[in-house]
Amino acid sequence: MPTLDSYDDLPYESLPLPDTHPDYLRAIARLYGVSAAPAESCRVLELGCAGGGNILPLAWYQPGCAVVGVELAQRHVNEANALIAELGLANARVLHRSITDPIDDLGEFDYILAHGVFSWVPRAVQDRLLEICGQHLAPNGIAYVSYNTLPGWHLRGLLRAAMLAYCGTGRASQRLAEAYELFDLMEPALRAQTSPEAQFALQEIGYLRRAPTSYVYHEYLEETNEPLSFSDFMTRAGQAGLSYLADAELWTMFPSTLGDAGAAFETIIDRIQQEQRLDFARLRKFRRTLLIRQDTPLRTGPDLLALNKLAYYADLSTEEEIDLSAPVAQTFTSAGGHPYLVTHPLAKAGLMLLALRYPASLTWNELITNATDLVTQHGGGAFADDSAMLRTELFSLIAYQGVRPTLASIPALDTLPERPYAHRLARAQAAHGHIVASIRHSAVELDPLGRELLLHLDGTHTATELADLMATALKASGQDMSDMETLGNACVQMLWTFMRQGLLET
Repeated sequence: MPTLDSYDDLPYESLPLPDTHPDYLRAIARLYGVSAAPAESCRVLELGCAGGGNILPLAWYQPGCAVVGVELAQRHVNEANALIAELGLANARVLHRSITDPIDDLGEFDYILAHGVFSWVPRAVQDRLLEICGQHLAPNGIAYVSYNTLPGWHLRGLLRAAMLAYCGTGRASQRLAEAYELFDLMEPALRAQTSPEAQFALQEIGYLRRAPTSYVYHEYLEETNEPLSFSDFMTRAGQAGLSYLADAELWTMFPSTLGDAGAAFETIIDRIQQEQRLDFARLRKFRRTLLIRQDTPLRTGPDLLALNKLAYYADLSTEEEIDLSAPVAQTFTSAGGHPYLVTHPLAKAGLMLLALRYPASLTWNELITNATDLVTQHGGGAFADDSAMLRTELFSLIAYQGVRPTLASIPALDTLPERPYAHRLARAQAAHGHIVASIRHSAVELDPLGRELLLHLDGTHTATELADLMATALKASGQDMSDMETLGNACVQMLWTFMRQGLLET
């Protein structure tokens, strides 16, 4: 079996992708009238699964589901299977195969995922990927396919062309080093220019300097990177027996997000044509398209009343004193630092409740009841009776991914265990890197102290003893540990963070 030399030389960073989680995809499908399989008992296939960083956490947190990964890079396959063996995941398999190999032995799947694959493989492999989705999706199944999109990716293509011309034909690690040499060469000259192209290239180089090196190489220096328009993608998907469900980022589907300029797009009835023209207007660079079988009935627009049958969670925080008496805009911030402005008192009360309860969720009835009580008690009640406005603002927050819809229940975590115990997935991932997967399928990045602390959470140490262990570790690295009170507080804060992300067993 062949392998991918560039991925063996420079492995791709394999992370959990919240937009691909079956629970999220199922909730989005529900808005469009499609009843997809529940996450806790579904079958998932990931094409190009790298080291399993996306599907193996799913197998761990959802032991009733079955996941299969297909990956051509031998190094990634070895990494994934080593973690499967270490965790004893009987519901997970990662196979060393090409997407073009037969997979009839694998059966049907409720969800088929292909992130960061389609644009980076030759046309024949792209067609085979869509064919697999068309032939192996179960009834009401959903395929997630991401790809670079025209016209916007043309701008990034300018930088890719420069990098391909400058970097040689050696090993991946050598060509990557040459790419950073090119950045050093280009930046001073770009700063001296005022053209839009120069400013874009300067901004993109700044982004690439912060990005993982594996992304820089595999996005810009691989032999194949073929962006395409949404309409062309959907034509080819249709030939494979697939129809368009939605985009994983719902906000991109609505002309109203363009403000007054969106009115020109509202009269376009055909969904594919409308979204293609929106891509022109946005100069869109990347898409996360959700596909279904052509025999699956669906609504052409979201059903806001379906929100009543979902539950919601949100990893948000705010430093503002929330005003529940007036419709004034206030800011909530996601764990990733994205701000969300919320105006209506009921919506603000709802976000306060979701933030306190995370990672657990609230049903619509729980959300509206408790938010109404808060506004009545602390806001005078003038805006308490407006469930329609709460539904409107909630949908906007879902569309922009500040709030996540769910059909799965996770218990609330209220008390820090006396002797914290991190589950085996968290400790295994911490032992091998700096990213662990949360119970909500997000990537939790660990600093050196957090990683050290997580590795010691075997259920035998109190918080005080853990602080002593961290002091010893930091002292061994040459750091001054005279302020034990500050260190102890930092350890407790990290323990609460770990519990909030579902990394601790209670």
